[in-house]
Amino acid sequence: MGKLYYCTECKRVLTSNEKCQYCNGESLKELDYGTPVNIIGSKLKGKVLKIQENVVRIIVRDDSNNKFIKEYEAEKLRKVL
Repeated sequence: MGKLYYCTECKRVLTSNEKCQYCNGESLKELDYGTPVNIIGSKLKGKVLKIQENVVRIIVRDDSNNKFIKEYEAEKLRKVL
């Protein structure tokens, strides 16, 4: 089980806890289970179910409220405000 972090300034998900590689911000927090995230490049939103190394399993709901579990890389995620 790996740990992931997100930048509090740009909300991007990162693998290291040193410095944000996108905005060079230094205020990072740990990404917890159940945290709402957005998949970059789509309108999908979901909640973190499981974190493994660089892959995150997310619970996504569709229009008719059905739940799906999908896997995404950490670089494709952004924390929802």
